[in-house]
Amino acid sequence: MAQYELNLRDYLRVLRKRKLIVIFAAVSLGFFSFFFATLQKPIPLYRAASSVKVEQSTTAAGLYAEAFSYGESSNLDTQSAIIKSIPIMEFVAKRMGLIDEKLTPEEIRKEAKYINRVLGIRNQVDTSIEGLTNIINIEVVDSDPKFAQRLANTTAEVYKEQNTLEKNKRIIEAKKYIENQLVVVEEKLKVAQENLRVFREKNRLITIESETGETLRLLNESEKEYAYAKQEKAEIESLINELKKQKMLSKETVEGFYAEKVGPIFSSLNNKLVDLYAQRDLLLLDYNTNHPEIQRMDVQIDKVTSNMINHLNDQVKRLVEREQFLSDQIVKMKDKFNVLPRLGFELERIEHELDTNKNLYTSLKERHQAVLISDAEKIEEVSIVRPALLPRSPINPPTTMRTAAIGTIVGLILGLVIAFIFETMDTSIGTIEDVEGFLGVPVLGVIPFIRPEEVEETLVSREGMGEGGAIPERYTRLITHFAPKSTLAESFRTLRTGVKFLCLEKGVKTILFTSATAGEGKSTSGVNLAIAFAQIGSKTLLVDVDLRKPVVSKFFGIEREPGLSDIILGNYEWKETVRTVTDLMMGKLTMEEIMLTPGFDNLNIITSGNIPPNPSEIINSQRMTEFINQVKAAYDVVIFDTTPILPATDATILGTKVDGVVILYRVGRIARGALKRAKTQMDHVKANVLGIVLNGLRPEVSADYQHYGYYRYYSYGEKGKGEKEKVAWYKRIFEDVKSFFTKYLEKIKVSVGFFKKKEVPQVEEFPGEKTKRWGRWVKIVLLAVSIIALIAGLLWQFEILRI
Repeated sequence: MAQYELNLRDYLRVLRKRKLIVIFAAVSLGFFSFFFATLQKPIPLYRAASSVKVEQSTTAAGLYAEAFSYGESSNLDTQSAIIKSIPIMEFVAKRMGLIDEKLTPEEIRKEAKYINRVLGIRNQVDTSIEGLTNIINIEVVDSDPKFAQRLANTTAEVYKEQNTLEKNKRIIEAKKYIENQLVVVEEKLKVAQENLRVFREKNRLITIESETGETLRLLNESEKEYAYAKQEKAEIESLINELKKQKMLSKETVEGFYAEKVGPIFSSLNNKLVDLYAQRDLLLLDYNTNHPEIQRMDVQIDKVTSNMINHLNDQVKRLVEREQFLSDQIVKMKDKFNVLPRLGFELERIEHELDTNKNLYTSLKERHQAVLISDAEKIEEVSIVRPALLPRSPINPPTTMRTAAIGTIVGLILGLVIAFIFETMDTSIGTIEDVEGFLGVPVLGVIPFIRPEEVEETLVSREGMGEGGAIPERYTRLITHFAPKSTLAESFRTLRTGVKFLCLEKGVKTILFTSATAGEGKSTSGVNLAIAFAQIGSKTLLVDVDLRKPVVSKFFGIEREPGLSDIILGNYEWKETVRTVTDLMMGKLTMEEIMLTPGFDNLNIITSGNIPPNPSEIINSQRMTEFINQVKAAYDVVIFDTTPILPATDATILGTKVDGVVILYRVGRIARGALKRAKTQMDHVKANVLGIVLNGLRPEVSADYQHYGYYRYYSYGEKGKGEKEKVAWYKRIFEDVKSFFTKYLEKIKVSVGFFKKKEVPQVEEFPGEKTKRWGRWVKIVLLAVSIIALIAGLLWQFEILRI
């Protein structure tokens, strides 16, 4: 921090700059407070209470019963103890289903698991007398509110029932006995009724008299039918014998007595037979018996006769079956008639049993009604005056939210303290006054901090690029060309103005663009500065002198060879390696992309070429000096992009050969000692340091750059004039948190040697290097102390709450 008097605005700036520390401390301590409070949160307990009223008996029966039951033990203290007694709790446990209802008291007290359950609910029940009244409160505490309510109500109900049972024991026992007998007799009555129903259905009888008459009637009818069938069979058999003897029957015989017995078919056959015999007799008047006509008539006669005999045999067969069926039926009827006396005795026995049970059931019902009348007059001393309600809130509510709130407040205070300590220990430079006063050189330009997402949104929404797909990296790298109306492009144009007037004043044409360490954005800034010069018509040459990690060729999408190393080694003339707009069109840039913004035809590029094994020697060669003089005469502005100053000597060597050096500083990335060391290293070789460019300056770091906050203008021209867009707050917070943890994690890892560094050429250690290392360790220790302070504050808070 600069050594000047702080005002309220500076304090607000510090809070904005270190807001993540304050938020982290408040959220962390609030979260851990909530977390540990949740872990230590007690199991919620609920209290349910029911009340019973105990009264003295006023009836003569009640006073008589008291004389032989409780005596003086009926006071309220004794009743309170009875409520929590083991017998009462056993009934409660059975009623609630905690133990089997069929278990006897002896079985319960022999088994450990049963008696433990009884003692468990006994310990949950507490009784108390309400003031000077005769009301006893039954309170139950449990983690389940429904169980507590149920246990309180069940205890009150069981106590009331057992008290009433004890006072009215004789009546209740008599009532219980009669009710049990009613159940037994009713069951016997149902069995007797069922036996009678089954007996009648099985034997198909209602009474013995009716069944005997019906059996005799069926037996007489069967015997008559049997005699008729036997007679009819004998008559048909005589017809068969007569037909066999005479070969025919007279028409009078068939149509007379036997007409109904032989049937119409037989009569028809007999008529046909008579007609055949008549025709045969007529033929015999003219022919003898050997004539074919006579023989044909004989065949027909034999055939008809055979059919008639078969028809009669079928009738005889049916009559034989009928005769057998009637004979079997007669035998069954005689057997049934012989069994009827025994069935009569059995039916009489079943009906007698049914009548006995009916009479007994009727008598028990009458006595039960009498007992119910007596039961209505039973003695009741205990009544439930207030049943237990379902408890809504626990009796030990958790203090989680209160603890979390206190923890958040403590964390907020602790975070404010740590934030100001960090600001005091911060060795980086933030404001323009700090940089100019510390290094003694002017600030040539300021490039604000804008997130990559905002740059992509600018390219998509304002320039219409990358729609429907990912935006190429070169669009964001060459922001001055692809988004000339963006905030970043305007910052580079402002930088161009400052550098141009300085060049005119001091006669500078060759400019070295470098930084103290890697990753500060020097290559991107140098490339965009070169494009900005080309856009105003200056003939500009961009030379990639970073012979270790060249990136310029990747930015423009062109081949790296041939380039600067080939020029110095004498493989090419420098003019043969110059890349113009034609070469850019042959690369990855399209014609539309090149023509998007005027000025690319004024920009020439010389890439790095093949990466040599000795880049420092190549840069320090005489050919390099000659090359710089030649391009200086050919171009208006020559910008060299080289390696960082501290990791390698390339920038220091090249600084002695160019007209001026511009050092880019990414605000907050490195300590002021490292930046001072880079400036001092350039001063030692007599390099002309033109000034400093501040990159990634946030509005909360410097009060001089507030207008580049989270609101930004996308354009300054006719399109989108005055339009501004607000970045979503959750994106800002996410990016700030990510940046905060990434920055400090990298510092910690680098300080303790977590990652193995790549080998780079050793450089001379300046006195400020030791201070830089000590500063890192101080930050690490301070971060550890902050974490310990957070935990200590948390424990202290819990100790206060516990007290």
